[in-house]
Amino acid sequence: MLDKEKIGKTIAFYRKEHGLTQKELADRLHISYQAVSKWEVGAGIPTVEMLCELSAIFHVSVDTLLKDEQRDYRMISYRDIGLDTRKLHILKEELLGFNTKDEHLIYANYADAAVFEMDLSAYQNPAFSMIMCVPGSKEQLAIMHGYDRELCMDTAVSGINYLLQYGMKPVILKAIVLCSGERHDRLRQMAAAFRDICAENDVLFAGMEIAAQPLNYKQEEFHVLVSLTGVAQKEAIPHFGRIQNGDVVIGIQTTGIDGTSYPFIKVMADRNKNLFRERLENGNLFLDELLKANTAYTHEILQLQKEQLIHSAYRVNNCMFHCMSNHKRCSVLPEDLDVFIDLSTVPVTDFYRFLYRQDMIGRNVFHYHFHFGIGMLVFVAKEDKERAMEIISRYHPCYCIGNVGKRRNKDQRERFFAKGEIQW
Repeated sequence: MLDKEKIGKTIAFYRKEHGLTQKELADRLHISYQAVSKWEVGAGIPTVEMLCELSAIFHVSVDTLLKDEQRDYRMISYRDIGLDTRKLHILKEELLGFNTKDEHLIYANYADAAVFEMDLSAYQNPAFSMIMCVPGSKEQLAIMHGYDRELCMDTAVSGINYLLQYGMKPVILKAIVLCSGERHDRLRQMAAAFRDICAENDVLFAGMEIAAQPLNYKQEEFHVLVSLTGVAQKEAIPHFGRIQNGDVVIGIQTTGIDGTSYPFIKVMADRNKNLFRERLENGNLFLDELLKANTAYTHEILQLQKEQLIHSAYRVNNCMFHCMSNHKRCSVLPEDLDVFIDLSTVPVTDFYRFLYRQDMIGRNVFHYHFHFGIGMLVFVAKEDKERAMEIISRYHPCYCIGNVGKRRNKDQRERFFAKGEIQW
């Protein structure tokens, strides 16, 4: 015996699946909507002719309408929210091939925890560090203009340099991208960027997890997160407490700006609508220069540490002065010492000369907004300056830009001072 109630529920199910109202279905069958309503509540049953027409409209068999088997196995899939999990799984499998092929990386699979080992034979008293980094203020601009690779590399470099300022050897990096799960070509490029920056700095790459969330992200939107772990001999970790009177300050050049400087440039771009499209004296597009990835200093910092030349290192954010003066690490700077940066020795690149000529920030405060392309400060003894600069210059341009001297005023909170004039 036919179950009217089950048949009615099946008709209602397929009607809704096809986005039809009761009246729209009735119109296609040339009957009243009341008849459709009676079927769906089990108060009536379609004729054989009506069942045939219903099967044609719903693209199912009459048997399916009568037996209700398919409806009993109905489900909501990720496809219903716009995510093709099969294609995404294929992409994730492909990206696993980007992981570092090294015996120390024991296991790294998708979002699962990475399992790895460290060679601690050179460390009698090892200390460990970890950090998580996000791109910062220039993320939206990079996404908007398609600088995905630069953004990923910049985020990874930021984490690497934060570890290096504590003398930590960066050991392993894992990245995650939150996105809609579309644009697989874009995701491949991002994973390749992380792989390449890890290879350049002898860091294990534990993969890039894709957290596909089509409900939260549009096709062109994403967020990047990087996690890094490092190790160092505890006694060898450089810090400000080791700085001595007469030490010199070496600035190492970087190719990009820090994300904390971008808000200033955003204001400038709002005032000069053509800013991003303008070209520097060297012919390069301003936007290209603005979104370049910063420089990682792994090789030179670790070599300086190995030769016991380095007293301290500091990753420069948006400038070399007030951020350092307010930093908690300055509490271990010897009480009787100050740091002096000679602005006349800091090279001015075309990028910063172009910004200065926008005439939106006064010359006496410009150096409090930007770092002039100096991404890391290294403090070494005066007698070690030549050797330290020789090591650093193997990898990146560097300049002796300051020194450590006797404290000028113990009542002042400021500990880092500018002297000299910028050579524009």
